[in-house]
Amino acid sequence: MDRSKVKTLVVDDMPSMRMLIKSVLRDIGISDVAEANDGEKAIEVLARNRFRLIICDWDMPRMSGLDVLRYVRGDGGHQHLPFIMLTANASREHVAKAIDAGVTDYLAKPFKPADLVTKVFRVVR
Repeated sequence: MDRSKVKTLVVDDMPSMRMLIKSVLRDIGISDVAEANDGEKAIEVLARNRFRLIICDWDMPRMSGLDVLRYVRGDGGHQHLPFIMLTANASREHVAKAIDAGVTDYLAKPFKPADLVTKVFRVVR
């Protein structure tokens, strides 16, 4: 697979986290990366672009990552889009909500870059 064609949307309210994720993605050859600083902005970006992967924080102002996931799974053009949820809350209940909403994979913060790489390789083929 040509990773340079894996257009990715990174959604997180923390600029430093978006920068870290983009850096990890660039290191593995994924260079076409769009950003959104909250869920509402993510929905706007999704309406104008086609992506192969979403990496999204759960806890954000205005619209949570879980709400973004529910939108993605409910929208006709995005049901099968790989979606990796990032969150500092890795409780069993939190994970269960994400699974019920159709998350592809889940990664607890803080994470090691290698763990993110593993998740990305697992969901993008």
